[in-house]
Amino acid sequence: MERTQMKRPLDKDLKQTIQKRNYRLSKFWEKLGLEVEIIGDMETPAVIKGDYCLACYVHNFHLIFTDHYDQGKEVYRVKLQSIQEFETEPIVEWMKTATHRRIYRIKMLNEPHLFLVGYNFKSKETADVEKYPVFGRYSGKVYFTEDYAKEIKDLYQLDYCEIL
Repeated sequence: MERTQMKRPLDKDLKQTIQKRNYRLSKFWEKLGLEVEIIGDMETPAVIKGDYCLACYVHNFHLIFTDHYDQGKEVYRVKLQSIQEFETEPIVEWMKTATHRRIYRIKMLNEPHLFLVGYNFKSKETADVEKYPVFGRYSGKVYFTEDYAKEIKDLYQLDYCEIL
């Protein structure tokens, strides 16, 4: 599943190229048989599998696998083409050995299938910019540090929630 967004204005051709690349990225994981979420900035998307952000990144039309999520050393590379051809063994080995980044989500205690998915404004007509949390079953917000997830939980007084 892809849920990326544009962080900066892009010209039409560049935007189409990035969308094409991200489509191929999504198809790559699908062909590999792994269910992942592709989130964040469409130019530099993060690949989420379960509770981890995988130690990989895209550059142009290459998917680059690294040994560590933070400035890791390249261990394998795949060209994202319309016809996907790659060896699975190095990718399986990478999944087992690389240090992937733990991620966190905020979930309701009494409704275990509801996650914090975003925010809405209390009043759109007034100058009131106070936001309130919105919960849903799918596409929960991802936090890259437990401390930041705790800050959000405290900011919105989400005592009825837990951090996963």
